[in-house]
Amino acid sequence: MKNITLAICMAAASSAATADTILGFDASLGVWIPSYDGGIGSDDFAIESFNPAEDNITFIQAALEHPVPLIPNVMVAHSNIETNGDTTLSETARFGDLYFPADSTVGMNLDLSYTDATFYYELLDNWVNLDLGLTARRYDGQLDVASNLQTETVELAGYLPMLYGMARFDLPFTGWSIIAQGNGTGYKGGSVTDLTAKVRWDFAPVLDLGLEAGYRTMNMNLKRIDELGTDLDISGAYIGLNLHL
Repeated sequence: MKNITLAICMAAASSAATADTILGFDASLGVWIPSYDGGIGSDDFAIESFNPAEDNITFIQAALEHPVPLIPNVMVAHSNIETNGDTTLSETARFGDLYFPADSTVGMNLDLSYTDATFYYELLDNWVNLDLGLTARRYDGQLDVASNLQTETVELAGYLPMLYGMARFDLPFTGWSIIAQGNGTGYKGGSVTDLTAKVRWDFAPVLDLGLEAGYRTMNMNLKRIDELGTDLDISGAYIGLNLHL
């Protein structure tokens, strides 16, 4: 905690020296196409057994930057992470408080959607950009498992504190930039990392529009946040549109 506090204080001091002279606005809207790997439920049942649908996940973020020293910039983000599938159990499996017997045909709906509120400082703001801050992630999801005989719903709701960082390298006079962005935490015996690496092309600088493409990976090892236990890796390609004013 002392190291985190020191880093934020250093960021605040740097922000005072590099703060924008006018308000800035940055927003991205994108689609993430991940695959799922790992375990869900009380016994870490392999999610691949359900053949989860690899549907598009919508992602949006918007940041407001200001010139006031010491007061952090603000960013909000939301990812709508949902998938479903079904399987015939080869052995008894437990989800929540219920046991589903072997040879049962079981359907699964998984919702890991969340909303972020991030408060960050700009350490660097030129052709190399570096941001550092803290995120409060609010989960509002659940796992539904159902057979012909029974149905179980396991909730995932609550807040998760995370560190936030972003580094962007602008390639001068090209309109291209390389970006690494992510959140991470270790909390109550679990951990979550959410990392994106992408390139951006400002194809319409007059309109402040850019295209983004890259790869996003999320690892969720949650054992003590609400009722849902997971040990999942969710990874795949990302593409989006960026507006920077």
